[in-house]
Parts: sequence; C-alpha cells; structure tokens
Amino acid sequence: LIESRMTRKDCLDWLKSHGYPKPPKSACIGCPFHSDAMWRSMRNNDRAAWDDAVEVDRAIRTGLRGIRGEVFLHRSGVPLDEADLSTAADHGQLDLWPNECEGMCGL
Repeated sequence: LIESRMTRKDCLDWLKSHGYPKPPKSACIGCPFHSDAMWRSMRNNDRAAWDDAVEVDRAIRTGLRGIRGEVFLHRSGVPLDEADLSTAADHGQLDLWPNECEGMCGL
C-alpha cells in the first residue's frame, strides 16, 4: 500500500468499491490510547484480548524504569478491569438530538 501511495481512506474506498466490509481499526491490545468504546467492545466481544489487556495493565503497574508512581492503561488511572467504561446512556442520559448540531444555536 505504501508503494502504491494509498492512504487509509484510499484503502477504505477500494474495499467499499469491491464489496468488502469496513475493517475495524487495528491497534495493539494494550494500547493506552483506546477509547472507552474500544475497551467496551474488547471486553464484550473478545474476552481473550480483554484478559490479555488486563494482564498487561497489571504487569506495567510498577515495572517501567524511570517512571515514578503507578502506570495504568486506562486514562482514568485505575486498573483496567475496574475502569468505568459505561456510556452516558448507561447512566440514563437521553440523547435527544443525536448528531444534529450545526453550530447555529440562537440564530
């Protein structure tokens, strides 16, 4: 793909035009940049990957040279298997206008 100078968008367009489904984003199991949605999906749909991520999270807690304090994969700074991965909807928040904002309130 690099030799063909194809971007990620080019690849997705090619897949779509040839009838392939959109592939999921790829990332390391223990990537600290995962969103809560990605962590939830892993926990709910790929238990082996989730268990591996939880193990990585435990393993890095105090084992990184040059870093003081504890290290966590989840941005909340708690063990991954204790992180709140719920959504606002899980807490009863209604989504009254999904994706309807056009930035023109009051006009």
